[in-house]
Amino acid sequence: MEENPRAAAQIDEVVETELTRFWLAHGERLLLACPPVRAHVGACIGGRRLVPYIPRKELPSMREQPRRWPLPMEDLPVEDWVDDPTIGHWVHAEHDEQDAVRCADHLAASQGAARVVVTDRRVAVLCPTKHLTDEPVADDNVFTTLEEMEPHRLVGLDTPFLGRSVPPRRIIAFTFADGSELYSYDIHATLKVRRAMERAHA
Repeated sequence: MEENPRAAAQIDEVVETELTRFWLAHGERLLLACPPVRAHVGACIGGRRLVPYIPRKELPSMREQPRRWPLPMEDLPVEDWVDDPTIGHWVHAEHDEQDAVRCADHLAASQGAARVVVTDRRVAVLCPTKHLTDEPVADDNVFTTLEEMEPHRLVGLDTPFLGRSVPPRRIIAFTFADGSELYSYDIHATLKVRRAMERAHA
């Protein structure tokens, strides 16, 4: 995970430029783009703590190579997940088919290569196609959309303070209409959510 604000700002600029050039449809407005987060996904699904979270179904984003990251702390209380730097995303849901879990499936399976993107037309999880194939990638196929849903299914976008770290780590909270929640680490979380709100109302 990028902890340097200046480097993170440069990554943000590159991410937005690439999405605008290679993924957005004509007339579609980008609201928020998360960077890739090279860290584990944690989850509490149906009251079960799953750390690290590993999807139970086969996915096109599934990567076979072993992770080189340290494992999360054992027995860390669910409410303190954000204080573990090996965890970059967290999901709260009642069951596996809720929207936040569908997003988290690809974030976990891709080992940090996938990312969440919100536009005025859709909420999506996408991955650079080069991580999914050994074939050459053309300009019209730079990104592969792994999950996509209508924008009204995302009902909340916020940057709450979680955990006990001082200063607190910065996260983006995605709340879906089905009650599930996805949290993603981003050092510029507050700036990005404020910018997304401004773009949405522009």
